[in-house]
Amino acid sequence: MNVIAVVAQKGGTGKSLVSANMAVAASREGRKTLIADCDPQGSLLDWSRSRLSPTPPVIGVKASAAHPTRFAAESAGVELLVIDTRSSSLEDSIDAAKAADLTLVVVRPTAVDLRAIAMTVKALKPLGLRAAFVLNQAPVQRATQEPAIVNEAVELLLEYGLPIVPVGLRQRQIYQSSFARGLSVQEADPDCRAAAEMSELWRYVSGRLHPQASIVPRPDPAPLFTRAMSDPDSKVIVPA
Repeated sequence: MNVIAVVAQKGGTGKSLVSANMAVAASREGRKTLIADCDPQGSLLDWSRSRLSPTPPVIGVKASAAHPTRFAAESAGVELLVIDTRSSSLEDSIDAAKAADLTLVVVRPTAVDLRAIAMTVKALKPLGLRAAFVLNQAPVQRATQEPAIVNEAVELLLEYGLPIVPVGLRQRQIYQSSFARGLSVQEADPDCRAAAEMSELWRYVSGRLHPQASIVPRPDPAPLFTRAMSDPDSKVIVPA
């Protein structure tokens, strides 16, 4: 079984939305997936109640119970556990990260978000935990050019020394509208750009979880990610 922790140090980053969409992407591939909602706001529990599909199921737990939750899920035959943590709680983030095989740090390209993640990175790196940044709510390109705010965010993230997922999740209305209906973007419109972004996110994550897979060269999804993808750890990998 694999475990992914999704963390953020600012509310409103879209952390729960990323958790839900990624879990659905894994479930659609046939993986038995479970979401553990550790956020007292219960956004994913609410999302689950709006769904017609029973998969992936969502349970409410405390971040301090991340390890027992992992053991129980593994005993139940779960193949992927996604732990969605409480924003602004470094302790919860670290508890979840210690139980995970990979931690995704969700951040928006804003000065406030980029400063807020410093403590998270400082806590994760000495522990030797595998982690990567997910750039979310990035403005869309204009005439194939990245907005300056996105380029600047990537440069700052690279300085933290963790890989960046080589696909940005853009500001697209369908992310919010589908989540409000209890859906993922792939379920709401499998042919939309948001669905393609989420497919690439899961492709990357799946590759990090299964390093024995072969690396398949892919075109850089955006000019700004050229440096991010030059890190061998952040190349997109396809499971064999």
